[in-house]
Amino acid sequence: MDLGFGNSNQVVGGTAAKVILQTTKAQEQAVQQEIDRYDALLQDDDALEDLRAKRLHQMKKAQEQRQKWQAAGHGTYTELGAGHDSRDVGRDFFEASKQSERLVVHFYRPSTRLCDIFHAHLAKLAPRRMETRFVKVNVENCDKEGGGASFLVERLGIVVMPTIVIVKDRKAVHHIRGFDELGGTDDFSTSALEYVL
Repeated sequence: MDLGFGNSNQVVGGTAAKVILQTTKAQEQAVQQEIDRYDALLQDDDALEDLRAKRLHQMKKAQEQRQKWQAAGHGTYTELGAGHDSRDVGRDFFEASKQSERLVVHFYRPSTRLCDIFHAHLAKLAPRRMETRFVKVNVENCDKEGGGASFLVERLGIVVMPTIVIVKDRKAVHHIRGFDELGGTDDFSTSALEYVL
């Protein structure tokens, strides 16, 4: 069989073709074994029942986890310290980081228009990413006497508005300051922010 490689490369071409053929046969054989395994499973009622019970247990466990997350405030984009003394923002932050493995905290100032862009994107992400809790902290009332979120702002090094802090296992692991990581523009997509987070 002439593979068109010329006389000197004919042996190399033939060997390459044999290797490709062997690899393809091995893959076909593996797929056929998997099909045979599923066919045998369909014939065994006890195995099907075991598989069904395992899957049902997994689904129940996932639903319990989802309910636990919802009880901890996951699935919504809420403000820490809203509705009570603004000095409690720090306490609320630490409580939220204890309850949730993953926490996304948006530090904002209502007078900064660019913060509204993050608000819109984070409000969309919160219900889609149940495993992460999304919160916001108003830094408008920070002062030198420790009012508002001053302790958090100082401790986490919040300087630029808007800033998002990603907390994982009770540790601040990343800061997104402004829109630089999102292309340096304010018309980024929600999926771009989701990717960065």
